[in-house]
Amino acid sequence: MEQESDFAGGNRAAQYCSTCADSSGLLKPFDIVVALNAEYFVRHQGIDPGAAIELSRTLLLSMPAWSGRQSTLQ
Repeated sequence: MEQESDFAGGNRAAQYCSTCADSSGLLKPFDIVVALNAEYFVRHQGIDPGAAIELSRTLLLSMPAWSGRQSTLQ
């Protein structure tokens, strides 16, 4: 994270990024973050939507904040 807008709530002291957390710094629901990341992969990298969901889920689960979470997205 580099710019203020990259941090939750624009707060450089926030623990999480603006995609993963709301403006108060609390984590958004896992499925919402999976979907937001998947949309990014589809839009910017042309990845198939199903593959983008799997990629997003796998990447998030490798991060401590999301470890052990379950997703209902298909």
